[in-house]
Amino acid sequence: MKGTNHGGCRVAVPPRSLTPGMNLMHQPAGAPPEPTDGIDRWIRDLNQGVWLGVLPARFREPVARSVVVAVIAAVVVLAIGPAVDVRGEAWIERAFTRTLGALAATRGLDSAISLAQSSEVSFSFGPGGSLGIGQALDPVNDLVEQYAALLLTSTTALGVQRLGMQVTKALGWRLFLPALAMLAAAAACGGSTRAALMAWGRRLFGLALFARLALPAAGAIDAWVADRFLESNYQAATEAVAATTERIERSDADEAGRPWYERYNPLDGVGDRARQIYESLSGVGESVVNLAIYFTLSTIVLPLGTLWLLSRATGAVFAPPRSRS
Repeated sequence: MKGTNHGGCRVAVPPRSLTPGMNLMHQPAGAPPEPTDGIDRWIRDLNQGVWLGVLPARFREPVARSVVVAVIAAVVVLAIGPAVDVRGEAWIERAFTRTLGALAATRGLDSAISLAQSSEVSFSFGPGGSLGIGQALDPVNDLVEQYAALLLTSTTALGVQRLGMQVTKALGWRLFLPALAMLAAAAACGGSTRAALMAWGRRLFGLALFARLALPAAGAIDAWVADRFLESNYQAATEAVAATTERIERSDADEAGRPWYERYNPLDGVGDRARQIYESLSGVGESVVNLAIYFTLSTIVLPLGTLWLLSRATGAVFAPPRSRS
């Protein structure tokens, strides 16, 4: 009760009534407002162990969070994990098959180019000028060799992803044991140590979820992106490489089947054959580049980018809440 003096008399002034929202002024500085209803309050009560009234107050929150972690871990290990594994493993196996098939096709193309380069033929491209077929095909041969090296890198990247999926799948529920251990230790401690252990339990739980689900989820996401945006270019480029290899091999077979006196006749137009081989291989260069882009994106860039995005999302969800200034 406050008072003011008016002419020597003290007049009582009743205190102002508090509005429902003025109780926020009595919270500690920097603390977020306590939820009063709705799902926020339900989540708070669940984590703080309000429903565990039979336990002492100091054990309620660690035990409640341990129960939540155990339930989510069981759902992940028994239901969500296997479903995601199926899609992720299917993508890895399909990518492996495609990469090995592309590597075999590349070796066939490289062999065809090498055989064409060994031909003692040349063609003219202007008055007084000529170019040997071996010299003309050197740039294409270098491009194919670099593409083959990229395919080996893609195969290695896929092998690392498959190994990681197998390891995390085998560990299963063991990934969540560190988080449960931190929460159990928090029940035996108090003060700042208790708060630190609870925060570490939250982080380790997020890390366990990321380790268990990130790789297969990334594979499923990559499969969707590749099928939607990269598949048409891959199919067209693969068909072009196969057709070019077949044309070169057929040309070499036709040349080998000719009588010796026709093969070594300088008037039979060997320059035309050399020019046709060169034009076929120069056209396939674009297809090789498109395939290199496909395998670089689908086996290296997309998996790394997806894992990075998932790690950022996991960190944002399971990072300890910041106090408001």
